[in-house]
Amino acid sequence: MKQLILSIVFVLAASSVVAQQQPKVFITQQPCDAFDKMFDTLNKYNEELLFTGDVMQFASPSGQPYNSGAFFFVNQDTGTWSLISLYADGTACMVANGLNFEPYAGPKLPEMEVH
Repeated sequence: MKQLILSIVFVLAASSVVAQQQPKVFITQQPCDAFDKMFDTLNKYNEELLFTGDVMQFASPSGQPYNSGAFFFVNQDTGTWSLISLYADGTACMVANGLNFEPYAGPKLPEMEVH
């Protein structure tokens, strides 16, 4: 029995290493609406703007890049958060949202080497 358990653990560990080496490609759907309607949804959760930036996303399956503004909203009391992309035509899309937002307080991450 002990050997069976060890064999299962070994197989799971080996498949985990293989899975980590595979590039991840996600095909997702993002709910989109007019700018004001999308932000009305955020107001329901009392999320406030934390930071903005520029983002490039790639359409699937064509791989065509799209540039947009990124807006990250949080409710620091409840921990909810939302990431919205705003495109030049006024369309806003919910890229992701979630729970358990908390500021990172750990050690500084090492700098990444850009090739």
